[in-house]
Formats: sequence, C-alpha cells, structure tokens
Amino acid sequence: MKALVLHAPKKLHLEEVEDPSIANNEVLIKVRRVGICGTDKAFYKGSYKPGKLPLIPGHELVGKIVDVGKNVDPSLIGTEVTSEINFHCGKCSFCSEGLKTHCPYRETLGITRDGGMAEFVVSRFDLIHSVEGLSNVQSAFVEPLASIVEMLELAPVKTFHNVAVIGVGTIGLLALRTISAVARPIKLVAVVRKDSPKQVFVKNSNVDEIVSEDEVIEYVRKHTREGQGFDYVVEATGTPEGLKLAVEIVKPRGLISVKSTHGMTIDFDVTKFVVKEAKLVGSRCGPFERAIEILRKGLVKVDDLVTSEYPLDKGVEAFEKSFQRDQVKVHILV
Repeated sequence: MKALVLHAPKKLHLEEVEDPSIANNEVLIKVRRVGICGTDKAFYKGSYKPGKLPLIPGHELVGKIVDVGKNVDPSLIGTEVTSEINFHCGKCSFCSEGLKTHCPYRETLGITRDGGMAEFVVSRFDLIHSVEGLSNVQSAFVEPLASIVEMLELAPVKTFHNVAVIGVGTIGLLALRTISAVARPIKLVAVVRKDSPKQVFVKNSNVDEIVSEDEVIEYVRKHTREGQGFDYVVEATGTPEGLKLAVEIVKPRGLISVKSTHGMTIDFDVTKFVVKEAKLVGSRCGPFERAIEILRKGLVKVDDLVTSEYPLDKGVEAFEKSFQRDQVKVHILV
C-alpha cells in the first residue's frame, strides 16, 4: 500500500509499504480522509519526538471497514468509522479505574504505532466508532472535538464565567465553538494575533469579542472584574508563549486549561501563578461518542475549518501548507 512515512524531522516520504495484517480482535480500515494535527506538525518540524521512527503519522481519520479478524463480527464490514487513538491494555490499574488514555502500556495511533496517512490502517474493534449520519469531513473532526469535550469535563466552564481562548488554530476554534454551544458563559473572548488571517473563522464562532494579543492586557484592566482577569483561560496557541500570556490574564483563583502539545520547554512566571492561586489543568484525548453526538446535533460546525485538501501522493506538500498562517485544518484524501 501507499503511505506517508516519517523517518526524521522534515524527512517525510510517500512510500510503498507492506499491506498491514490484522489480529483476531482487529479491523482493517480503508482510509478516506485524515487531518494533519498540531502533534503531526510538531513531529514533522522536530520539536516533538514520536514514540517510534520510521512512523506513518495521522490519527484524525475516517474510513470504511474492509476486513475483520476472526473474533470480530463480520457484519461490521462496510461500516464507516473513526478510531480512537489510545490502544490501552485493559488490565492495568489505570484501565480498571476507567483511565484508559493513561494506560502506561498503551500504544498510540500515529504516535507509537502506524497511523492513518496511508491507504489502510489497523484498529481494534473495541476502539472504533460508527460515524453514520456524519460527512467524511465531520468524521475526521471527531478526535480533536473529543479533546475539547474532555477539557470541559475535567474543568467545566460555568455560565457566570468570563472566558478567553488564546490561539485560533483548529483546537482554539473548536474550543470557542464548543464553549459557545454547550457551556454558554457570560462572555467569550477570542485572543488572536493582530494580523491573524484566521479572524474570519473566529467571527463565525459566536464569540462576544475579538481582542489582539497586544491589547489583551489592557482589555483585562478595563473590562474584567476589578481589572483582575478572566475566570477561565484556554491556552491553544501551540507555542511556549501562550502559557506565559495565560498566566498574565487569568484572575486570582482562575483556571488555565492547557491544550498545546508543541513539545517545547516553557518558561513562565511561576511566582505570579502561585500568588494568584490559579489552577492549571491539562487535557488531551476525550470521549468520542459525546463528540459524535455534538456533531450529529449540529451544535458545532466544522466544515469551514478545512482550508486545504491534498491527495495522499501530495502529502509532503500538505504538511508544508499546514504551516501557513491562513490554514486552519489541512486534510489528506486517500
């Protein structure tokens, strides 16, 4: 089969590789579409090292089951599905406590095991989810949207909160749209770079205000209670600078939810953070079924977030395109 194979930073090639085989409890998925996420970009750039090399990246995928192992119901063949990315062991203490995404023995699709930027990908039957009723575009957003659901389950936004989202890439925009639709805080502010070409997507995200990074400190002084900051700040810039700014604009005893996985070391004002008695919550993978439900109900729109599409044989061009500032989500079509 054809696949995009990452050998080292900036060394991504379209190759002919051996067709994958499936175990008794696995399914073979013919990939239709896969998104390039921030983690994929960090692997490509070299700021974040994957669990193995060479690696077929990609975990934001949708496809059709074309074969199943002998322990899997053959009626699943032909089903349009997406797959969870954490292949947990099911036996350890974390799995028994329901913390499957933190299983220390897990493999992770597109990170420690080959992912979806290929003609075919293998998943376990217990990790697949039917995406009936969703378009292929919507289905490829289930994984990143589930990470926003996880954020809101770990650290709920209240209706009386003033919320700021820093960064308006895919995760930032999904956070804005989900918070607006599901949590409905008293105020929702998008914090963007002054010259960001993504502001058009922010305007379609039902925010109350758009404030530039350069002006947000002054905005806090003038427009938050006692000039002390936001109740809840989402850091989704994908840069080390994002957390520094989040600490500056969160109020005393406020909460910062960190969504960036850029792989870089961060230096921020710990003293200010401690004096504020702020909370810092990280979150990553989330519940797929809840994300699918949100998409089926039309609560969060995602179609406009796909800014470029490339065929698999143009995958290297797709990665290069994904770094351009006007791009939100680049999809590879297989």
